[in-house]
Amino acid sequence: MPPKSSNLHHITFHFYRSAVLLSLPANTSINNVKTSLLSALAPLSQTLPVPIPKTTSEIQLWETKPLVDGQEPTTDDGIRNVEDDPGVGNRSISALGWGRWKTLFVSFRGEDGQFSQPIYTIPDVDDDELNGSEA
Repeated sequence: MPPKSSNLHHITFHFYRSAVLLSLPANTSINNVKTSLLSALAPLSQTLPVPIPKTTSEIQLWETKPLVDGQEPTTDDGIRNVEDDPGVGNRSISALGWGRWKTLFVSFRGEDGQFSQPIYTIPDVDDDELNGSEA
């Protein structure tokens, strides 16, 4: 029997020392992805070092930069702002060509009204010690 097909995409959002996993249909626009994320942030209000955003305009989404053929991965500046592309907010997950599993990083608008690159921790799967990946 062939495997079931699904149009769900699983997106993990990393920010500070937290992560949220959302499963969303492929036709979900980036604006609606941000709306879903905003709702999912509410339970984390006591654990985040910044106030929970009230609107989607206080959130920026970032992704890992795709490697150019033959390029070695680097640890410096290896992410890019998804929203730098004009009109991306109305495009769907499938129109962006994202795979079924996607990792995004979240930046929140600072008190000065500006965004900076996201601050995040991704635990090392090979690390057996608690808090071993936190810096």
